[in-house]
Amino acid sequence: MKEEILIEWNPWWEKEFKINAVERELFNQIKPWIKRPEIIAITGTRRAGKTTLMYLIIQKLLEKVQPKNIFFIKCDDERLEKQNLIQDAIFTYKKLLNPKGKLYVFLDEVQEIPKWERTLKRIYDLYPNIKMFISGSGMFISRQEAGILLAGRAVYFNLLPFSFSEFVKIKGIEKSKISLLKRKTEILHYLREYMEFGGFPEVCLAKSKNMKLELLRFYFDTILFRDIILKHNIRNALKFEQLVIFFLTNISSMINFKRIGDLLGLSTDTIVEYSSFLKEAFFIFNVPLFSYSLKSQQINPKKCYCIDTGIRNAIGFRFSKDIGKIAENIAFTHLLKKGNEIYFWKNKGEVDFIVKKRTKTKEAIQVSWNIDSSKEREKRSLLEAMNKFKIREGTIITEDYSAVERIGKRKIIYKPIWLWLLE
Repeated sequence: MKEEILIEWNPWWEKEFKINAVERELFNQIKPWIKRPEIIAITGTRRAGKTTLMYLIIQKLLEKVQPKNIFFIKCDDERLEKQNLIQDAIFTYKKLLNPKGKLYVFLDEVQEIPKWERTLKRIYDLYPNIKMFISGSGMFISRQEAGILLAGRAVYFNLLPFSFSEFVKIKGIEKSKISLLKRKTEILHYLREYMEFGGFPEVCLAKSKNMKLELLRFYFDTILFRDIILKHNIRNALKFEQLVIFFLTNISSMINFKRIGDLLGLSTDTIVEYSSFLKEAFFIFNVPLFSYSLKSQQINPKKCYCIDTGIRNAIGFRFSKDIGKIAENIAFTHLLKKGNEIYFWKNKGEVDFIVKKRTKTKEAIQVSWNIDSSKEREKRSLLEAMNKFKIREGTIITEDYSAVERIGKRKIIYKPIWLWLLE
């Protein structure tokens, strides 16, 4: 392997390294694991900033670690033969710098390397002085063989597009209560921008509307074709794309796989399989009905959400027409980023989100953009779920209405979406 490529990948070996990027919220979750032996695996949506997050970790390490003890490998570099790339790169690195003590090895887009999971298992088992960090798009690094070989050896973190909190941070707004209240009008303006264009980092930083839309359409094509159609060898790409468009058209809505199959000429099993591919790519999620019966979850309709409303809007849907559904979708991604297990619930009424942490039903949340026209209905449905699951406090997320209402032993909090997203 050419030494100049390694030097190109690792500029901190020769000069001071400084990356100008917002510190992601996920970084604080990763920090306690840096000193532990486990492999840190960062996965998630394409273009969400995984490489940048790795550079932020490197920048933090450089405060106490010798630069030559940090080694970054760009596994998707097209100039290199992928077979045995990890072993060859580490061998050349050691020969070039002869580092001593603990080494920190970063493998970006590791899924590009054949049998990477076996190589990592061998390094982990044989070289305890090497701490590894890996990144990759989608859920691939926790599935199948990787999940088995790296069980007990890796800890996983999912990086998704910017949360609204991260988004306003790049706009210069701090999360203190005084700052939020003083700059409410400004925050509401940014909320509309976030709802329309989403939270992909490059899109948020793009100056013009046209550039934002071009990036979002490019991401859509890349995720659809490279991450799913080519990866899974989907033969009927047109039908698959039609299914994706159907899902995006119906975000925050109830969907029935059998009816979709009849409409598109696909079997229910194929719809289920394609849906699993979309979830694996962190692109589209079909949320099940809350039920203690797995069969009931599988056979009942689902609710559909997209990882980023910007992509959904960029491929031809009217943002202003669907603002209530977009608000609900943003509430879903906010809950997802917090690592929650998410369901919806339906009996006499419907509740948008029932949130679980492990075995405990934690929250009941309703999203109502136009609360004036639906307050009694939303309250009635939420109370029904709260009584069912013995939840004392429920939340109704609104456009900009605040209140607290007590009904017997139950409490309902009405909270503006901008404030809820920034908590």
